[in-house]
Amino acid sequence: MEIVKPTLLDVDGIYSLVEYFAKRGDVLKRSREDIAERIREFTCIKDGGDVVAASSLRLYYPFLAEIRSIVVKEIYQNKGLGAALVEASLDEARRLNVKDVFALTFKKEFFLRLGFVEIDKKELPSKKIWEDCVNCPLFPSCKEEAVIISL
Repeated sequence: MEIVKPTLLDVDGIYSLVEYFAKRGDVLKRSREDIAERIREFTCIKDGGDVVAASSLRLYYPFLAEIRSIVVKEIYQNKGLGAALVEASLDEARRLNVKDVFALTFKKEFFLRLGFVEIDKKELPSKKIWEDCVNCPLFPSCKEEAVIISL
C-alpha cells in the first residue's frame, strides 16, 4: 500500500468510497465534479492501484485548514489507514505553513488520540458553515463535533 496524491484517474475510486460512506451518514455527499475540481486537496491510499482510503485537506485564509471526507474501505479499517491519512494531511499543512487544522466529526475520540482538542463549532470560519454545512441534511441540527490541532 502507498500514500499518494491522486490524479483525475482516481476520481471514480474516491467518489465510490465517499458515496458509500455518505449514504451511511458518515461524511457529506460529494459529486464527482466536486472531487475532480478539488483533486489537489485529496490524499489517498492505494493497494495494487485501487483507491482503498482517501481524505482531503481544505485551506482557509489565514493559516487554517480542515481535514475532510476521511473514508477507508471497510475491509481496510482498523489498520491505521485513517491515522496515516490524517498524518499525511498534517504534514502537508505544515509544508504550507498552516497554523491550525480542524475537523468536524462523528468520531471525536479518533482525533483526540491523534492530538486534536475539542472546540466549539462557533469558533469555525463562517465560510465553512455557509459553503458546506447549509448543504448537509443534518443542518442546523448537526451532531458532529469540532476538533482542532495547532501545528
